[in-house]
Amino acid sequence: MPSPTRITTPAEGWNQNKQRAYAFWYDQHKCPQFPDGRPWWSVVERPADGAAMPMTVGEVQPVGWAAPWFPPPHLITRSIGRSKPGASMYEHRFVIDYGSLVADDSASMREYYRRAAQAAAQLKEPIPQYGQDVSWGLAQIIGSPPRSPKIGEAALAGDEWLLGFSDVVNKPLARLIDMGGEKFMTAIEADRTGNVVEEMRQQLEELRALVAAQIAADGPRAAAPRPKRGRPPKTQTVDTGA
Repeated sequence: MPSPTRITTPAEGWNQNKQRAYAFWYDQHKCPQFPDGRPWWSVVERPADGAAMPMTVGEVQPVGWAAPWFPPPHLITRSIGRSKPGASMYEHRFVIDYGSLVADDSASMREYYRRAAQAAAQLKEPIPQYGQDVSWGLAQIIGSPPRSPKIGEAALAGDEWLLGFSDVVNKPLARLIDMGGEKFMTAIEADRTGNVVEEMRQQLEELRALVAAQIAADGPRAAAPRPKRGRPPKTQTVDTGA
């Protein structure tokens, strides 16, 4: 009698979806509405080697708040790379590195006015001094001015309008943002965004509920704070279905 055929079900291989989860990130800017800092969210993915700190997938997005200016995505990503763990593996705190932004923007602005001086000399026009308006003709040759370093300085100083904490427009900053080609909200436009802000707050509550569900699914290990020294434990992620 022939022996029965054994059928072995193949083991499930590595699944990228199971390596992903949602995470909250809180920056250093606090206010009565956000005592822990302005909240951001992103999808995170655990590296294949099992490192404990999850890596962001795509850009980190603000949730529950709006502002007339946001730091460039590369600065947020770079700052998050030095983040600290929060109350759980799905909450992290980071400090936006405005110092490096100001340094980079200052260098770009100096280079811009150097090129403006060269172009003005060739055209036999008055050479604009650093910080002065560049004529329309020169702008057609050297392009629009880069982002002003004063924007990063204002964010570092905690300007409430720039951070989204006040609807009172800082007009000098608004002009600098507009010169850089970035959109900004006036006070009237801010009044019209009430419904949008309320929707964003609801999204924040939904995301918080989702994170709480992830923590509950992972058990006590997810809610336990990370050790301060030594290598952190491996991060367990939750399938988002993405």
